[in-house]
Amino acid sequence: MPDIPLLERLAQLPALPATAAVALLERLAQPHTDPVIGPFFGVDDDGDAVVNALVPTVLQQFQAKGDLTCYAALLEGLTGIWNAAVRAAVVARLRAGGLPPDDLLLKLQVLSPTLGFAQEQGDWARQWLGDPFAQDTLLVQQCVIRLLFALRGLAEARADELTTQEG
Repeated sequence: MPDIPLLERLAQLPALPATAAVALLERLAQPHTDPVIGPFFGVDDDGDAVVNALVPTVLQQFQAKGDLTCYAALLEGLTGIWNAAVRAAVVARLRAGGLPPDDLLLKLQVLSPTLGFAQEQGDWARQWLGDPFAQDTLLVQQCVIRLLFALRGLAEARADELTTQEG
């Protein structure tokens, strides 16, 4: 592929279902040794496999959305991290400007539906108000896992493409 931006290169790969990233775990004998997703896995003192508590949630989301592609999951992960970063910057400015905590969510919703959780269901917005740092930290961690699993799935597709080309 020519020297084009990464997301464009990834978008040119065949649409790979996100479930392929789940299936990848079945093929990896020792997922904790993988350079991309390995940090989410480990082995405890007794030699038993351990996994980051957020990994099953992300993988369940991949399986639940049958039409989700690895590329779309990658974009979702990047978008979630971006939203949390912008929200943190906006909240810091609003608080520095003296905005009362009770008005914070209302102001965020006015500024941007994404920042104000307009798309979220349930009381996620209320939970966020209770502890914005903890909630956005959890969101970012989940997005990083989503992003890295999607990226790893796309890498498998690219590796397949590279190793099956005639030389």
